[in-house]
Amino acid sequence: MIRTRVWLVVVMLACGGSAFAQDAAAPPPERIGLFAADVRVSFPNFKGPAEIATALGVDEHNLPNHGFGLVFGAHFYPLHMGAVTLGLGAELSRSRATRSQEPTSQGATPGPTTETKFSALSPQVSLNFGGKNGWSYLSGGLGWGTLTTQLEAKPLPDANGSVSVLNYGGGARWFTTRHLAVSLDLRFYTVSAQEAAPGRPAYPKTRLIMASAGIALK
Repeated sequence: MIRTRVWLVVVMLACGGSAFAQDAAAPPPERIGLFAADVRVSFPNFKGPAEIATALGVDEHNLPNHGFGLVFGAHFYPLHMGAVTLGLGAELSRSRATRSQEPTSQGATPGPTTETKFSALSPQVSLNFGGKNGWSYLSGGLGWGTLTTQLEAKPLPDANGSVSVLNYGGGARWFTTRHLAVSLDLRFYTVSAQEAAPGRPAYPKTRLIMASAGIALK
């Protein structure tokens, strides 16, 4: 937990602090606009639980870890409080990772391919720092989602509904034109445990990290 917080502080200083530092004599930046939307490519880092590897009959070290996905977000900024703007919004994240088990000997056939799929939908509250031409933010939310690791050739039954997913993190938007910005985000997710279902093992509480980059519109 301490290392996670340190990472977040470092990223926020790199993404936001230097970009939005203002000269003491300079006038304050113009207020953030009323609305912004993001589309970002995501790069999640999954942690495969050992008990899931056992249930699937594969080695723990051959579970997927690095994935690829998309994030869509929309945010509304109703309240300005001096240097801080309060944001309310929602975000949808979907990603996937695969990995084939290494062959046991040279020239042997690779083992089965495992697949991890993650999806989450969450309302978010954010604190935003900066002006209409660019700002950094800290945000978090509690929503719903699913996380499934399975053999690609033998998909598991769908989960019986979703579980709670907590997310928190930060990022920044830099507007290169009046309406188009570069958008970066680093986010931490905690996925609640999922109970076993017919043909589907139980999944323990899981944490993952997701970096993403893309564009924002306002």
